[in-house]
Amino acid sequence: MKKIYFYTLLLGLLAFTACEDEKSPVMELQKASAFEPFSQSDFTFNDENAAAEFPEIKWTPADYGVKAVVNYDVTLTNDANAKTVLLGETGATVLKFTNAQMNAMMAKVGAYPGQTYNFTITLTSKAYDLTADPASNSITFKATPFDPNAVDWKFAYVAVGYPDWDYMNAYLLGDPDGDGVYQGYANFDADGASYAIVDGSDLTKVLAKDLTVAKKGFYGIKVDAEGKVEQTEPLVWGVVGDATSGGWDKDTQMDYDATTRLWTVTTSLLDKEFKFRSNNSWDSDNYGAVSGKESELEGELVAGPNNFKVLKASPYVITLNLTNAGKYSYSMVETTIELSSAEMALPGSYQGWDATKDDCYKVQSAARDFIYTGTHYFDANTEFKFWDAGTWIGMEGSISWDGDKNVGTFTLKPEGGDNIKIETAGYYRVGADMKKLTASLTKTGWEVIGDATPGGWDKGTLMNYDPATKLWSVDVVLVAGEMKFRWDGAWTVNLGGALGALTQDGDNMKVTAGTYTIVLNPDAKTATMTKK
Repeated sequence: MKKIYFYTLLLGLLAFTACEDEKSPVMELQKASAFEPFSQSDFTFNDENAAAEFPEIKWTPADYGVKAVVNYDVTLTNDANAKTVLLGETGATVLKFTNAQMNAMMAKVGAYPGQTYNFTITLTSKAYDLTADPASNSITFKATPFDPNAVDWKFAYVAVGYPDWDYMNAYLLGDPDGDGVYQGYANFDADGASYAIVDGSDLTKVLAKDLTVAKKGFYGIKVDAEGKVEQTEPLVWGVVGDATSGGWDKDTQMDYDATTRLWTVTTSLLDKEFKFRSNNSWDSDNYGAVSGKESELEGELVAGPNNFKVLKASPYVITLNLTNAGKYSYSMVETTIELSSAEMALPGSYQGWDATKDDCYKVQSAARDFIYTGTHYFDANTEFKFWDAGTWIGMEGSISWDGDKNVGTFTLKPEGGDNIKIETAGYYRVGADMKKLTASLTKTGWEVIGDATPGGWDKGTLMNYDPATKLWSVDVVLVAGEMKFRWDGAWTVNLGGALGALTQDGDNMKVTAGTYTIVLNPDAKTATMTKK
């Protein structure tokens, strides 16, 4: 019995071994792959030949004596620094590239544009991924790469991660007028990114190094003739002006595509004026039109007072290009999207529910983008609906108010719905998005704002309105500093100067610390401040 058991076990082990051998046969290279030589050994790349085909990289198959699955790894090495990049992994015996593609590969191994390098192409074969056998030969050649992003005037590279960087993907700063000052923009993908500024005509010359950005984002960068670097805070670009939905107070924000390096927005424009502006502020970068070309649909941008003039009210795809090394450009392409009505009526209990009367409040959609807004005074318990070209639009559900009942949001219901009821008297900014069927009521009016006020220059302190006297008042604690009066959370209407003779866009008013009762008469343009 012991002998039978032993032979049975031996036969099982032999069978198992045979199965393993069938799955993973032992391969031995019989004949290595061999490259076909190039017909030329010296290449110069440029804009004119970038689209042409680079010579095919071809080789004979490796012979492992039996039928096997063979894959090949093909690499490019810069002989000057021994840096290597994988050109391809394939089961075929050929790789194809355009000159532009091969030029980009050379940049990855540290080959600078305009300089000539020796390169080597090598190959290893793998049978069943179990071996790594080199080809019997290699391909060696010379090549002079180029930078397809370079411009015809003085420029510098923003070398992110310097010294380990790729000029092919670097943003450019430009010096179009040749005064030694480089300016431009660059996008950084990570917080704390480091970079250097490298001369575009000589990549061995570093103009500035060991620079960082605190946060990822799109930055303006300037380098003076002495190498001093200035950088902005992160910038978000938009269009602003009376041609846009936000008027001159609020940017219509654009979106940045890191692949195309373009800022774009699709929006409706009125036949009025606009500019490009960053961070919703005139203290930040902004650009307008070249003098005499204000109405053109594409062209160069300049920093200056000239607004763009829209000749035809229409939806447009607007593109902003800030990556051309100091010479920036824009384009506007008319597009076809659905437009809303320019205004909607707010008939209600305050005027007899008649949308056709002159006393009926209205909300506007300046860009005709289905987003409406308007500011009006409502008595307590006023009820109203939206009315759009004969369609009544009411409320579905109830209004959701914040704790102070200053902001309420609700859902709209076309062709019906409940009346919208305002319980507390006051001025309200009425907003509605007729695509999303959402709406809001925000208590608004005159406010005090400034570094002396609780909200600083970022957030105003709302005043209370007395319809009997038509005066606005507020009790507020001020610190030593400056303040002004502002209407409806925007700077379109603001008052400053002297309390007894307030003026539009007047100077900030200096105040001392204390608790005050402030009363404003906007009709007379006067105010009083009484210290408690």
